[in-house]
Amino acid sequence: MGKDFRGSALMDLMEKSNNLMESFDKFSTTRLLYKLLDNTCLGETGKIKEEIKYHINIPAFKIQNSKFIPKPEDKFETMIFLPPNPQRKAEGGLRTKGFFKFSYKLVEDVWYICDLDGNPVISAPEDLQNKIRLYVSDQNNQITYLPLITVITVVLNGEKTLEETIKSVISQTYPNVEYIIIDGGSKDRTLDIIKKYEDYIDYWVSEPDEGIYDAMNKGIKVALGHGILFLNSGDKLLTNRCFNNIKIPGFLYCKYEIKLGKVRINRTINKPKFYKISLPVPHQAIIFDARKKLLYDTSYKLAADYDYFLRHGYNDKLPFMENSLVYFDNSGISKKMSNLRDREILEIISKNFGRKYRIFASSFFLFKNFINIIVNTILK
Repeated sequence: MGKDFRGSALMDLMEKSNNLMESFDKFSTTRLLYKLLDNTCLGETGKIKEEIKYHINIPAFKIQNSKFIPKPEDKFETMIFLPPNPQRKAEGGLRTKGFFKFSYKLVEDVWYICDLDGNPVISAPEDLQNKIRLYVSDQNNQITYLPLITVITVVLNGEKTLEETIKSVISQTYPNVEYIIIDGGSKDRTLDIIKKYEDYIDYWVSEPDEGIYDAMNKGIKVALGHGILFLNSGDKLLTNRCFNNIKIPGFLYCKYEIKLGKVRINRTINKPKFYKISLPVPHQAIIFDARKKLLYDTSYKLAADYDYFLRHGYNDKLPFMENSLVYFDNSGISKKMSNLRDREILEIISKNFGRKYRIFASSFFLFKNFINIIVNTILK
């Protein structure tokens, strides 16, 4: 009897999948989980019961009706789950099973779980104490605070690019990373890819949105991290130590590809551009301070990230984080609609820096576009 090659191939695939999942178990998306809700809150599917999903109250963490009680100056309420939506296709992740992540602070040799403002609330369970101590002992510097970093990925029909993005996030060696995926209601295999990594994603949802910045705002509203990084489908972290020397706010070193005619050129940003004429680095390379409580202005279609950066009060002097390198996909819609993007940037410059900088930036954009036309023509 001949070999059943289909069975052999299936066994090989299952073994590779198991090895992949075992390797991820050593890293951040499963290491510092805290079970905030006990099993009485879970239904037969292992997920939080629908009847209590939006009625969770935990005073110690300032949670009321599944939302974190805001301060008077906050622009929005941080929530555990996005509101009900009749157009929602699916929802999942570790959070829907009662598992959460928070920042941790060392107080008199004991690691405490912090609230969203960074205040110690309760001492971490012993298993988490041990995991934190193990990580800290491997680092050269004295660590007394482990801020939670939230990575948000927005995607629509990203079956060709999403998996590499996910793998780059869940393989980070920094032990306190929360991963959120906001899908715009994909019609390809995107949901299959998300569900493959269900046990490594903290929260994900698939439902229609009103554009990329609306989707990013959804991610912000459910983010529990001190720092936020927006890493869209097709972008990826190129080292597994991107957050080990975390600075909030801060820059990651950034790599991307430029296409000039038939020539592809790789570039790495290790010096920020002038922030008064454009975003100093791509937003995929910026760790934002989530405690600023800001949302994207969705009236901008392509340059809301520049406006978001400036409203944080940032400039091009933010520190770079050592051992970090992120790749961003430079083939997105802003590349294809560069004229609209430039018009929005000029509007933002006028609003923030006045007419002088708008004129300078306008001249710079014209010169840059002229050079690109010449180079693309020569290299066709």
